[in-house]
Amino acid sequence: MKIPTPSLGLKTVFKGFFWLGSIVLMLTIAAGIAYLVSAQTNPSGKRIIKTLGDAVTISFDESDIPHIQAKNSTDALFALGYLHASERSWQMEINRRLSSGRLSEILGKETLAIDRFIRTLGIKHAAEKQFDRYPIATKRLLQSYADGVNAGNAHLGWALPVEYFLSGSKPGHWSPTDSVAWMLMMALDLGGNWHKELQRLELSQFLTTKQVWEVMPAYTPGEPVSHLDFAKIYQDINVFNPNPLARDQKSKNLPATELAINEVPGGKDGVGSNNWALNGKLTVSGKPLLANDPHLGLSAPAIWYVAHLEAPGLNVIGATLPGIPAVVLGRTDKFAWSFTNTGPDVQDLYIEQLDPKNPGVYRGPDGPLPFKVRQEIIDIKGEAPLRFLVKETRHGPVISESYARARRAIDTDRFVLALRWTALDTENQSVAGLLDMNHAKDLEAFKRALRKNYAPMQNVVMADTDGNISLQTAGVAPKRTLHQGLYGVAPALGWERQYDWAGYVPFDQLPNSNNPDAHWIATANQKMVSSNDPNPLTGDWDLPTRYDRIVELIKSKPEHDLNSMKTMQADTLSLGATPLLELFKSAQSKHPLAQQANELSRNFDGDMKIDSTGALIFNAWADQLSRQLFSRLGYLFTENYGTRNFRHPLILQIQNPNSPWCNDPQTEQIENCTDAANVALDKALEQLSTQFGNNPKNWLWGNAHIAVSEHRPLSKIPLLGSLFNLAQPFPGDSFSINVGRLELLRAKNPFETKQAASLRTLYDLSDLEQSLFIYQAGQSGWVQNKLYRNMSALWARNEYLPLQMKPQKISRQLELNIKEK
Repeated sequence: MKIPTPSLGLKTVFKGFFWLGSIVLMLTIAAGIAYLVSAQTNPSGKRIIKTLGDAVTISFDESDIPHIQAKNSTDALFALGYLHASERSWQMEINRRLSSGRLSEILGKETLAIDRFIRTLGIKHAAEKQFDRYPIATKRLLQSYADGVNAGNAHLGWALPVEYFLSGSKPGHWSPTDSVAWMLMMALDLGGNWHKELQRLELSQFLTTKQVWEVMPAYTPGEPVSHLDFAKIYQDINVFNPNPLARDQKSKNLPATELAINEVPGGKDGVGSNNWALNGKLTVSGKPLLANDPHLGLSAPAIWYVAHLEAPGLNVIGATLPGIPAVVLGRTDKFAWSFTNTGPDVQDLYIEQLDPKNPGVYRGPDGPLPFKVRQEIIDIKGEAPLRFLVKETRHGPVISESYARARRAIDTDRFVLALRWTALDTENQSVAGLLDMNHAKDLEAFKRALRKNYAPMQNVVMADTDGNISLQTAGVAPKRTLHQGLYGVAPALGWERQYDWAGYVPFDQLPNSNNPDAHWIATANQKMVSSNDPNPLTGDWDLPTRYDRIVELIKSKPEHDLNSMKTMQADTLSLGATPLLELFKSAQSKHPLAQQANELSRNFDGDMKIDSTGALIFNAWADQLSRQLFSRLGYLFTENYGTRNFRHPLILQIQNPNSPWCNDPQTEQIENCTDAANVALDKALEQLSTQFGNNPKNWLWGNAHIAVSEHRPLSKIPLLGSLFNLAQPFPGDSFSINVGRLELLRAKNPFETKQAASLRTLYDLSDLEQSLFIYQAGQSGWVQNKLYRNMSALWARNEYLPLQMKPQKISRQLELNIKEK
């Protein structure tokens, strides 16, 4: 059959479409080239800024660290703000919107839940009240930084980071209170005790208090900080939702206007850090060594930006947080400091009872009290605004009306849950404390500045060139008395005065140490108790696996140098795995690949090396064993497994071979822990063969344990996610010094990690110019810049870059002037 030839008219139309398409393509290519040429991804040259006080010179070294030289601190912080905006504009815009509950204005209803929760907490309101009480000199520094941010954004011109074009937005105005609000968000991310309180409340629907302690054990098993039967307290007042989900039901889909599970910042196990200091008695040089690696969520761009600030009375280099005008972790030319999260219990949930005749009041110790109420309006891209009321009790904001999980647990016709949190106090001046720390002339002045730190509470380990090493826990935590009341382990009755806070722990009663006889100091989120106050700061410390391993390695050599410090930071032996190895190696499986898997993992000793097959088989087995024991909790397991790892209760239960948790309630026979281990191995081998193929020799830990640095908010979008996210095979696990927390049920690949060492620093106090650093991304926030990802592979291999105040080479220079020269 002959195909008819198109008419002349159709040919003309096709030709027109062809030329039109070609023109559109050419214009697109031209626009792309113009954008890449115009985008100021490597700021250099001269800029005129009339709002600047005096000229500032910024030199970038080979590690792309900017060295800011100014004639006063005000201009130095202006320049830092300018650089933060120039290099990390989109990151700062997301941070600003997140902390003020305004993401939905540009991202739509998908972020409405988090906006509503942040508005309910009142993060920006609290920041404004706190800023009002800051000293005038500090306000000026914060204002100068904000002016620098706004100038930096303005100088980007039309060629903004591509995220702005994708979201149809532009950089917003940065104010001094945005910096204070971002500090509060850091405190929220590093807090989270209230999550554990809520979990214990939820579990009390189905378990006795004794059983709850088995699932969420005390730091010292059998010795909880509270002996109250909280499950009975809740049952006696009938606090629970009369229509709860059954234990074997899946969580219902939650409305977009309510915060779904795992969307609240904070509350994750393993959010912490490592730091340690050795004095000259234990070092080759005879001077101290100091190490630090904070464990935070991995993001792209990274949470940190390294910079050097120099002005009269100011000479400091280290890691800054875009949005905050200070070096948070770093050194001067005389001393260095490091942080780990103390993890104190600074958040308490209160069950507040409603008046059945008047929902506008709640029960107080001496009678009814009115709620404080304010209206919030959230603008939503493509939708009508959301208007809602935020209620506050005498303890704090009511969160059960904005967090679906809290709302689901209780009878909302009769009760609400309110949050008491130190960070929201108007007295909080943590940013002022950071600025004072940066200006400290010596270690003693630095310690005095720590008294201003309010939240988050940190274990600060320090060392100086005179040979001193010190520890000071800094921050605010409520006074508690061991074994009295609930001690913050579970929600308290709001109308009982006995559960109210009775002031804060005095600074001088917080844990501290100066030049100890052991010649070393180490913290890794383990239990910290002051010598003059026997009451611990929380009942929910992390397992001491990293701390114990650090101490073991410190004691393994008579003398240390920078190389041995690197080795320690790279260590991947998991003391969270070793207690399970005997049961793991005795487990029997009927799977066809069992014999081969057993041979490959026979010599596994708990070291989570990247090329280890045993590490992957063990972790798959431990994952399945945890599910075997605790999945009977239904949604209360599946919703928490990942934010909590359940390793501590697992270790405790397998110590009793006949633990009732090892029995499978769905079978007629009674199983023991050996039976559970066998079933877990069957499931693990099936999972690994499905995920990685039928050749166990290919089951390497690095093939599964991938460190993923996610971009906000493009990480989940196909193609874009792969462009903006960073991924590297990574060693370690949730319990090794070189930590890499497993995502477990929170990801399709349960073995990937999104939380690890967000930064590593090493300081040699015999020559501070030998200091080193690395983090998992790069200095730039521009995805098209090679400096967006240049540190990624180095970080994964535990390699470092120099952290020098006087670099030998300068790659480019930027001058900020107030007028043409």
